Amino acid sequence: MAKCKLLMQTAQVQKLIDCFDGYEDDKVKCKFIKKVGIKAEMECETELTPDEAAAHCKGIFKKTPEGSYMYFSIQPDGFFG
Repeated sequence: MAKCKLLMQTAQVQKLIDCFDGYEDDKVKCKFIKKVGIKAEMECETELTPDEAAAHCKGIFKKTPEGSYMYFSIQPDGFFG
């Protein structure tokens, strides 16, 4: 499995950290790296491309109670330039 970095951000970033730190399924395995303000970095071990891994994680969080109403962003490293 390859590793990629996902950048997550929202006003309540701790909810994303709580959801994904240690999260594992058949497609991704996530580990929290660091938090800076409203941004968090996660290391993602996956066979998916970084874009596919980000989309997969977005889908996971959207199914949570918080994900249904919160504005959040999950992007692969380098997306923001």
